[in-house]
Amino acid sequence: MRTLSIVGLTTLMLGLGSHAATADPLDGAVADGPLAHQVPTTFAAGSDYWTPERMRAAQPLAAPAGTASADTGSATPYAAQEQVDIAPTPSKDTMRWVTPYATSAAKQRPWNSGGLIAKTAGKVFGTGGSGRDFVASGNVVSSADGDVIVTVGHALIDGEGRWSKNLVFVPAYKNGAAPYGKFAARTMFIWSGYYKDGAHQPPLDFGMLVVKPVNGKTPVKAVGGQGLRFNSTAVGLSNLLLGYPSNGNGGQTLQYCSGASVTPAYGMKYALKCDMGGGSSGGPWFQSFNKITGTGYQISVHALRNTTTSYGSYFGPEALKTFRAAEAA
Repeated sequence: MRTLSIVGLTTLMLGLGSHAATADPLDGAVADGPLAHQVPTTFAAGSDYWTPERMRAAQPLAAPAGTASADTGSATPYAAQEQVDIAPTPSKDTMRWVTPYATSAAKQRPWNSGGLIAKTAGKVFGTGGSGRDFVASGNVVSSADGDVIVTVGHALIDGEGRWSKNLVFVPAYKNGAAPYGKFAARTMFIWSGYYKDGAHQPPLDFGMLVVKPVNGKTPVKAVGGQGLRFNSTAVGLSNLLLGYPSNGNGGQTLQYCSGASVTPAYGMKYALKCDMGGGSSGGPWFQSFNKITGTGYQISVHALRNTTTSYGSYFGPEALKTFRAAEAA
């Protein structure tokens, strides 16, 4: 496993030249690049914090402060970049086929269709800067060392620059069960421009967790990993969005919405009619989803919603560089 020496907050510049790092992620002078925060070694047994009682009591992750509550403009134009695909990693055990599911479902439904996604999707638990325990969603993806989880940026850091603590990922969470264990975070990554002059930037609301093994197994060894697609040029296609919303079975089961893209807003790239509420932030957003194996290419995360519509941040060059930094950690 490759190791980076990271003390406190460090900007990792990949192909962006030499820039001075700064310790304040909300400082507008931070040079653009992946920003890493290493979890203190005192959190070596982080999964012990998350008893069944604490998991049940954790509150849905709050939306970032200052987020608009109504559509306010169209999506920011994105410069064309070469598409980068990272293939899924099937599970080592028998792959279950996906049983039919509704391909047009603006109202969330339980995911009872099986497939690899039923194992790789899971819950992110953490303690925010305010000291409150929260729950969000995440997904295991293919990576060099098999230890990267994709989630939402505001699960990792708040608007006051306070990094979350006690972060763990629980794949295949269902009704309080952690069938593959609780993977404690060791390093977390965001894009430095996620906060610009202290303001939340929705299009950059993505984050990566590098986690420790459980019983000698990385998440990919334990459950497999979904594919990733960066700089996607596909628009207007059917989408599949999954997560653990508090307004769906109390956040105890994996839920989904699906359907055609709708007009985006808030500078976001993706939009889908969906009613999934708090706790679904960070859930995986797919196109090119295989309805037989339950594998696909994740193109975004659930990052923002209003009363009718969910919005996903763009996995463009910034997300790709952030992912590469997480792979190298």
